[in-house]
Amino acid sequence: MSVRRAAAWSLVSQYASFAIQFATSVVISRLFLLPADVGLFSIALAAAMMVSIFQDMGISRFVTGQPQMQEEHVRDYAAVAVGIGWLVAVGVALAAWPLSRFYDQPGLTGLMLIIAASYFVMPLAIVPAALLLRALDLRSLFFANAGSALAGAAVSIATAAAGAGPAALAWGMLATALVRLGVVQIARPVWPRRPESREIVQPMLGFGGASFVLSLSGALGMRSQDLIVGRLLGLTATGLFTRASALAGQMSMLVVGTLNGVFYPAFAKKRDAGENLVEPYLHLVACNTALQWAAAVGLALAAEPVVQLLYGPNWAEVAPLLRWTALAEMFFVAIPLQMDIPILLGRIRTLVWVNLADTLLTLALLATFCLWGLEAAALSRIAIGAAWFVIYIGFIKRLLDIPLASLLGIYGKSAICAAIAGMPLALASYLGWGGADMGFVRLVGLSLAGGLCWLAALPLLRHPAWQEFRIAAARVPVLRTMLA
Repeated sequence: MSVRRAAAWSLVSQYASFAIQFATSVVISRLFLLPADVGLFSIALAAAMMVSIFQDMGISRFVTGQPQMQEEHVRDYAAVAVGIGWLVAVGVALAAWPLSRFYDQPGLTGLMLIIAASYFVMPLAIVPAALLLRALDLRSLFFANAGSALAGAAVSIATAAAGAGPAALAWGMLATALVRLGVVQIARPVWPRRPESREIVQPMLGFGGASFVLSLSGALGMRSQDLIVGRLLGLTATGLFTRASALAGQMSMLVVGTLNGVFYPAFAKKRDAGENLVEPYLHLVACNTALQWAAAVGLALAAEPVVQLLYGPNWAEVAPLLRWTALAEMFFVAIPLQMDIPILLGRIRTLVWVNLADTLLTLALLATFCLWGLEAAALSRIAIGAAWFVIYIGFIKRLLDIPLASLLGIYGKSAICAAIAGMPLALASYLGWGGADMGFVRLVGLSLAGGLCWLAALPLLRHPAWQEFRIAAARVPVLRTMLA
């Protein structure tokens, strides 16, 4: 499967999974759960995922990025994945009671035990999914991701309607893991076996050691944020902060998650062929920022009506937080594959130190901003994003020897396109047509107007993303005629 075709399947998978998960969060938040309920689950999940960093140990990246893969060793790698994963599941279960005591929330114990059960299932899918990604079989991964998301949504809504409270989200997580395992094992069956010798898995374990430290640092930076907010500001604040961060993050993951999944093996093949990575990377940056920055600006401008329409009045306090978290995403999407490129080029140890510096700065800034309240905690995402950008742009620029002028030129064009895309919503706000009572029809109309402005700006600025849009549009008969 070609990279573009794989990217198309990955996009469909991401959008389908997102649509299902997003609709589920809207239904559950609007009808069944309050911010404090979501905050309780967020703390449980954050704590569990802090432990789960031990689960993968770089196995997915190892399997996906290896130039040569001996089929007879695949089951050995799966055995290591399962062994490590089950130890993690036990660790999550053991952490349940101490965590509930730390936060003085007895309900955390049950949540953690259900999440631990899902961690017994997930390791069995690690190697099959990595092999599908390695082969760019994104069609099978689509059915795995979309099907499991649909199953998780059904279980979450059903159990929430039955009165399960925040445990409904945990039961949905377990259902998602079970269905995903079933689909990937059907598409690429891999059942673990005990390795005949340590030498067989030694290369993977050696890779995994550095990758683990990297994952640990990343988990501390991302997952501990809910734990910090929960401890300093309480459950309700955690639920509101989590929802704002999730709304902004889900938007970027629609594209960024796809890019990371598809382009990691694609760039690995270019590396193995001795090709220069600068030009394809710059093109990736251009396409990513063109779309993501416009979306982030639009979400920030439409924060109040979006929150009101999706979640209702119980979640109105999310809107001012969403403005900051949405704008912060502009920094985080500006440097795609910031973890993957160094690994592909054999600079994982340097990456570990860079990531540790980023993590320590993230935690320090969030804890400091929390002293001034919840909105300040959301505002910290801007400061964290700016620091993250400064750290990684220097690292990636030196690693690939990218001309700074080329990057700045791309960022400038993407920024202008984003500003133009936001003009309809900004004008509406200036004229007093915005706010929480904007209404669905007006919001959609202004968003479409912003999209058209964005499309008009791309060719006028000769943005590199226009090329990809024309290629994609050429496959649609109506659009092909319009562009001819």
